[in-house]
Amino acid sequence: MDTSTGKQYVINEKGDATAVILPIESYKKILAILEEFEDRKETKILSQSVEFKKLVKKGLEDIKLDRIKPWKEVLDEL
Repeated sequence: MDTSTGKQYVINEKGDATAVILPIESYKKILAILEEFEDRKETKILSQSVEFKKLVKKGLEDIKLDRIKPWKEVLDEL
């Protein structure tokens, strides 16, 4: 056991570490980092797609030509 981090190692019959037991908070932090990385990766892929670029261009054009409404105004019309 690594007392400074609370990690415990599972060792096979040859003495090789085959797994690690982590404190739950360390595990949650790792998951959060991986999720954030995946979100960034998906955002990068999306932002490079032709369809996304078309939608952004149309949205900017709609704003420029004043063809948009605040979301509250749209909800009030429902």
